Amino acid sequence: MIDLSNEQRQFWNRNRYLHIRDSLAPRVAESLLSWTEELGAWPEVPGKWMKYFEAPRLLCRVENFIPYHEGLRAFLTDDTMMKIVSELMGEEAVLFKEKINFKLPGGNGFTAHQDAPAFTTFGQKYHITLMVAVDACNPANGCLEVVNGFERGDLLEQAEDGTIAPHIEQSLEWAPVLMNPGDLLFFDSYLPHRSAANRSDNPRRALYVTYNKRSEGSVRDDYFLQKRKVFPPEVERIAGEPLSKESQRYNLGNPIR
Repeated sequence: MIDLSNEQRQFWNRNRYLHIRDSLAPRVAESLLSWTEELGAWPEVPGKWMKYFEAPRLLCRVENFIPYHEGLRAFLTDDTMMKIVSELMGEEAVLFKEKINFKLPGGNGFTAHQDAPAFTTFGQKYHITLMVAVDACNPANGCLEVVNGFERGDLLEQAEDGTIAPHIEQSLEWAPVLMNPGDLLFFDSYLPHRSAANRSDNPRRALYVTYNKRSEGSVRDDYFLQKRKVFPPEVERIAGEPLSKESQRYNLGNPIR
């Protein structure tokens, strides 16, 4: 059981993120590694889990796997995780969506952005994402970078694609978040964040699980139905048919092709 200290709560209020180190038992961290490798090896199957790639067809992400993986489903809906997210959120939380970013060697980074513009389809206004490090995260392999002291819950000026406008990004002070396997990082949907490419010889895999306020609705299934419709995985795309402009919302700041 993880109980937040007053110092951790204060840090969250000042910065909109919270890094909890060495929080998972070694056996759980080992299970996460094994499960991640399983998902990476799963075949592409239309209508089920969703695998996305970056050029030149390098695995970038797997989404919508909870209905098909008992171990990850139990981990992500564990009372401990829900308790922490609900406390940070100020009310009961519910699962919104889940993904694993693989960032394999040579994988590209993620452009500076806030998550909030990508999560507005169902009228929700606030989300918290839990990142679980599967591998060590450091500058060499493209760890997450955040802005300290970003207390205000509003949107920064955006570029045309919904990412943070370049001149705003350059004005911010970015800090790398160094993580060990099994570390937890909670951050809300207004925190500016980005990551560089993986220039190392090892993957930088991380689990990202997003929650919303239960009072704003339980829409996980609806979210993936809508995403599959406007931004389907490659195996479900029709050759030669371009993606709609609405797909941009589901590919915010990502290197996915």
